[in-house]
Amino acid sequence: MPDINLENDAAAAASPRQTAGVSGEFNRSANEGSGAVTPGTFNLSANDGTISRFGWKAQNKSLLMFAGEAYNVEQGVTNEIFPNERDDTASCQYNPLPEDATNLVDTGLSNSPASDLSSDIVNFAAFMRLSAGPKPAPATASTTRGQQAFANVGCNLCHIAHHTTARSIFTNQSNVPYSPYSDFEVHDMGTGLQDQVAQGQATGDQFRTAPLWGVGQRLFFLHDGRTQDLLQAIEAHSSSGSEANTVIGNFNALPAPSRQDILNFLRSL
Repeated sequence: MPDINLENDAAAAASPRQTAGVSGEFNRSANEGSGAVTPGTFNLSANDGTISRFGWKAQNKSLLMFAGEAYNVEQGVTNEIFPNERDDTASCQYNPLPEDATNLVDTGLSNSPASDLSSDIVNFAAFMRLSAGPKPAPATASTTRGQQAFANVGCNLCHIAHHTTARSIFTNQSNVPYSPYSDFEVHDMGTGLQDQVAQGQATGDQFRTAPLWGVGQRLFFLHDGRTQDLLQAIEAHSSSGSEANTVIGNFNALPAPSRQDILNFLRSL
């Protein structure tokens, strides 16, 4: 999706955001410690200064980088984007590096020569890129009320429902509206959710607005999977320093049936 679309979609909510105490900022493709990058300016220490949007802190510019980081950090597999072992202990070095790389000879493992020649992370990125988004459940009276209440209390100030893609080389992906329920910005979520991990320009208490599409199919919620209870996940947005405190206050002020409608709406996504 183009950066300008994300910037315009966030700017359209600027006034109610200010009233609710919500700010947020985009993590950008810059080397850690280089400082914020102003759109339209050139920063020698930045990659390109454009918006990054993948990962808990929107630290990755592309799905390929996201796949490469996860393969290395989560699975321990070095690759062409993250070619170094995270532990330099000599006795732990068993394989030549990187362990995953472009195949210069067709491996013949599938019916697709392009896939056979590609590295694992390229195939992972292609799988993610070409997977359809989650399909919401049919609307009911409760979920319809919940969708309206979701907007009324201000959840939509960060969980922006709709965006539009840019022109794409992939079939049927150009200028298409889609509904991730995220602004892809990072927000200060306060002391209750902080993890003290800084990535790119996102600090230890900042997190990318988690896209809510498919949330009804998830078993664990929040960045550390601390709860299986969707209501607890909502309440955890409120703590000292959190941008969501006013919105959660609005949520808690609703009568119980309206809160349940919001939960039903979320579970339908």
